Amino acid sequence: MNEEKENAEDDLQLYMQEVITVLEQYQGKERIDLTKLIGNNMAFDGDWRPTLEKIAHDYKENSSVRSLIEGERNIQGFFQAYLSINAYYLIAPEVELNHGFCDLFLMPDLQRYPEVKHSYILELKYLSAKDYAAKGEAQWQDAVDQIHRYAEGAKVQLMCQGTALHCIVMQFSNWELVRLEEV
Repeated sequence: MNEEKENAEDDLQLYMQEVITVLEQYQGKERIDLTKLIGNNMAFDGDWRPTLEKIAHDYKENSSVRSLIEGERNIQGFFQAYLSINAYYLIAPEVELNHGFCDLFLMPDLQRYPEVKHSYILELKYLSAKDYAAKGEAQWQDAVDQIHRYAEGAKVQLMCQGTALHCIVMQFSNWELVRLEEV
């Protein structure tokens, strides 16, 4: 079991390196500047939707058929790499929270930016296009239940450091973001 976990972590590290390379190439075409979106919108105003929709759009634009093989892990890696560019949050993937592992926790870096007012738990879900119609709603409900359990944990309150916590579920089918809600 530990060997499987280590292999999965190694695979995720390799994938993260690939995603960062793609982001660097993409940056040559168009400057990636999430500072305004994350700073003004997410960190200070709690307006997360434009930032997450932008990243989901860029995921769709930069993904390939091979990306679908890894599914949710691929999406996680892309979001982690993209969000790591910002200065306002420390990005914590697969944090153990209340007997489970959230996909991404955005913990405010209050040491450098004490004016940040919002924290985030992101739960990312993926289904293939052929499975979405049959399994999408059940998967969504499971994600909502999961994220609520995470948010109830004492560790989350410590990590939020007095900021408002937003629990966001994002559901993808192939490259498409099909549902995005704060729950």
